[in-house]
Amino acid sequence: MTDSFTMPVRITIRSCTEADLPNLEWFGMFTEHREIIRQAFDRQASGETAMLVADANGFPVGQVWIDYARKPEEGCALLWAVRVMPPFQRTGIGARLVGAAERHIRSRAVPWAEVGVERHNAMARRFYERLGYRFVGTLSESYSYTTPGGVPMIVPLDEWIFRKEVGAHSR
Repeated sequence: MTDSFTMPVRITIRSCTEADLPNLEWFGMFTEHREIIRQAFDRQASGETAMLVADANGFPVGQVWIDYARKPEEGCALLWAVRVMPPFQRTGIGARLVGAAERHIRSRAVPWAEVGVERHNAMARRFYERLGYRFVGTLSESYSYTTPGGVPMIVPLDEWIFRKEVGAHSR
């Protein structure tokens, strides 16, 4: 027997709070990134980053982080950790999160938004192109973190870089 029903869920995009941090691990999907999540949140207090979440009934089902400190000389804010929980993907939450991030960037008078897309992720590339981002180059580097179990990790990145003008005159 199958019982099927439709349930409306209100999604609110808002700033990340400290109470959200454990839930950003998404039931173990991102537990290894606990240190990265905490560091991004701590940088938010100084204005170096902003973390936005898509909240469904008090739980962050999507997120986008904005780094204002990495490329200020280029007038560029970086979007990263753009993700939506699998059951909520392909519902428009990702596009709304990116739109909210672009408005946040515009409110800080930063003219450009930039995002890196892993080269093997053609679906993400098409997503950003649909949102008006244009390919501007590639990036090969790595980042490191320590897992909650104390294991140091180094993650190589091989990315396409996309940019979009989001300044006040680009509306």
